[in-house]
Order: sequence, then C-alpha cells, then structure tokens
Amino acid sequence: MCVPRERAHRIIDSISDKRIEQILDYLEYIRIKEELEATEEIVNDQKLMASIQKGMQELKAGEIFSLDEMKSV
Repeated sequence: MCVPRERAHRIIDSISDKRIEQILDYLEYIRIKEELEATEEIVNDQKLMASIQKGMQELKAGEIFSLDEMKSV
C-alpha cells in the first residue's frame, strides 16, 4: 500500500465513530467527483466518442459478432 493510503488508514483508525460518518460523506463526494471528471474526459474526447458512435451503428446494423461466433469461424 502506498504511504498516503497508509497514513489515511492510520488517521481514520484514530477518529471517533461519530466523525467517521462525516468522513464517509466527504469520501463519497470525492469519489463521485472523480467519476464525473473521468466521464467528462471521455465525453470530450472527440476521437473516442466517434469510435463509440461508429461501434453503436455497427451493432444496430448487425455488423458486430460475438466472441463465440468468431471462435466458431
């Protein structure tokens, strides 16, 4: 485990249960914020979004094969 995580664990272990709830709320906020930032990064990547859209069109057109179908060829 990296040093900052070990330090965070030690600090959390020393905090009262009452305060842990507040910490959990803040950690959840940070986790959601991080997920939103990652999603925003993906959505703003025009090349990636074009690739996803192309794949969706191919799927709708029946041009996509499952792994099992490819194995049987």
